[in-house]
Amino acid sequence: MKGVLLEKKGHQGIFVTQDGAFVKGKHKDKAIGEEFEIEKLATSYRTYVAVAVVALMLIIGFGPLGVYADPYGYIELDINPSVELAYNRSMKIIKVTPLNDDGKALLDEIDVRLKGNTLDKAVDILLERARILNYDLNNVVIVYTKLDIAEESKIEDVIGQINSTNDTITILDIDKEAYKELKKDNVPPAVTVLKSKLDEMQVDKEEYINVDKVSELAHIMNQAKKAIQAEKRQDKGNGPDTESRQDNQDGPPSNTNKGNSNNNSGGNNSSGNNGGNN
Repeated sequence: MKGVLLEKKGHQGIFVTQDGAFVKGKHKDKAIGEEFEIEKLATSYRTYVAVAVVALMLIIGFGPLGVYADPYGYIELDINPSVELAYNRSMKIIKVTPLNDDGKALLDEIDVRLKGNTLDKAVDILLERARILNYDLNNVVIVYTKLDIAEESKIEDVIGQINSTNDTITILDIDKEAYKELKKDNVPPAVTVLKSKLDEMQVDKEEYINVDKVSELAHIMNQAKKAIQAEKRQDKGNGPDTESRQDNQDGPPSNTNKGNSNNNSGGNNSSGNNGGNN
């Protein structure tokens, strides 16, 4: 197991691993900030967490550790409680931020540690606790930041896992830099993305322009989707298939008429025979 050396004390060193765990091991006279295989002396090390965090701050920005310490992407979960999950390149949670008072209350009710969990596991934990607390889960929205094209499949796989077990969730994506700019301006990214999607769907702006609650915007979107689906079904019902079925229905009477025509011909032949007898 590899780790980055944060501090030396005697022959021992404090390391942080790629999954964020602090462990003790021999520093082997390596320089602080170097990453190498840890020769462990003990299991998980927590006593010097405060010191390690300070050391961590000194070395973030260079070396392999920066990859795991800086947020690689974000997921915003909006139920009505709103929570932001920041994750690293290992797709594990490194920071949890409540976005409103309800979000803080929801996090206070969770007795497990979200940091270090995978994205889909953390979302499942939040949704399950929200369900237990009787929050409305009919208009849940997840906004996630898109990754580089080469690694886009990572977040898509995670989103697919979340969606497979929660098919009532509205899931939207946003560019990472755009997300950060909106956050900096104190604009809820979910609200912005939802309004943009409603505009694309050509929903009357009067229905949503003054709405700033995510769950209400999600409800408007879900209703618009249902209306579009109903319209498509109606158009399909009035399409070529219906005309074809109508032609088939008109077929039998036409055959009947042909049969009557043959009978009349037969009658004429009979008259002809009578004429012959005369």
